[in-house]
Amino acid sequence: MSEIEHLQKELEETKKALQDREMIFNHIVESTFAGFFDWNIPENTEYLSPTFKKMFGYEDHEMESSPEAWQRIIYQEDLPKVFELFGAHVESKGKIPFDSELRYHHKDGSLVWVFCRGKVVEWDEQGNPLRMLGSHIDITNIKKSEETKLYVEKLEQKNKELQQFAYVASHDLQEPLRTIISFTELMLEQYSGNMEGNADTYLRFISDASNRMSSLVKGLLDYTRIGKNFEVSEVDTELVLQNVLSDLNTLITEKHVTFEIDSLPKIQGLDTEIRSLFMNMITNAIKYKKKGEHPLIKIGATEEMNHWKFRVEDNGIGIEKAHLKRIFLIFQRLHNKDEYAGTGIGLAHCQKIVELHGGKIWVESTPGLGSTFYFTIPK
Repeated sequence: MSEIEHLQKELEETKKALQDREMIFNHIVESTFAGFFDWNIPENTEYLSPTFKKMFGYEDHEMESSPEAWQRIIYQEDLPKVFELFGAHVESKGKIPFDSELRYHHKDGSLVWVFCRGKVVEWDEQGNPLRMLGSHIDITNIKKSEETKLYVEKLEQKNKELQQFAYVASHDLQEPLRTIISFTELMLEQYSGNMEGNADTYLRFISDASNRMSSLVKGLLDYTRIGKNFEVSEVDTELVLQNVLSDLNTLITEKHVTFEIDSLPKIQGLDTEIRSLFMNMITNAIKYKKKGEHPLIKIGATEEMNHWKFRVEDNGIGIEKAHLKRIFLIFQRLHNKDEYAGTGIGLAHCQKIVELHGGKIWVESTPGLGSTFYFTIPK
């Protein structure tokens, strides 16, 4: 074999090795969904890999390989940062890394976050940059996760601030209300029937309004305290219900309430909150009974795939379809206070307690026939 033939053979082998390495490199780049660029700085020409273009929704033939191509789709507020970082990288002879998080416009109009890393790999004798290689990695999902986490943290902080405000405001309102109630009752005891005009009536209006306000404030305080002592334990809901019925014995006897109760499960939850949940559900069912009929309340639970589904069914006045969601909002009342007493907080309590346990609450009802409240507690 002549020397020329030998050199040709070595050249062919070198060419094949380079092709193999390029194929492996391209496979690695495509499998990691990275895009890469190769910038000839003096001529200002640039190669953009197909994976670079695909990251922003373009096929290889739909986007030319040039600096102008990526500069058209980059988020314009981020472009000055690219030039500034490149200047610092060149000035420091590569000691300051060309690393940055940038935003680009996808072909479909959405925003794509990328982590860009580049490096000048060739310099001339005067120290001027000749060639830069770099890559882009899509970090959109990471950024969305970070933004969601930040939003949740801000939301939790605002919620804590609102709860603290509600607690302080409610607590501070109690004292002046107690004063108003005490002095109003004192005046009614000492001067009732001895005052001119409608003074007795006015004082009773003040007394009634003050007592209603006191109930509202107490309800708000109770609402802010839900979940304060977050100690999850095994809760025997059957035993909790028996205790609730024992506490309500006087009301149950007075209203001639009949109960039909199925076997209830033991769950993981907050004992005090679960007790409050049943208390509100039952008193609500008794309160909205139909005139001339004794309340019948049916309570039970069914085991489903990943939760227990409880139900509290009554034979009361029922709820109009338009109000089925509204009833769980705090301070929402569907009836005049003269018809049915209350603060409009009870069902809001129930919703907060159920959601605190990771469950859901809803109601199905037919006006005149009664309502069935359902709530779920995860296993």
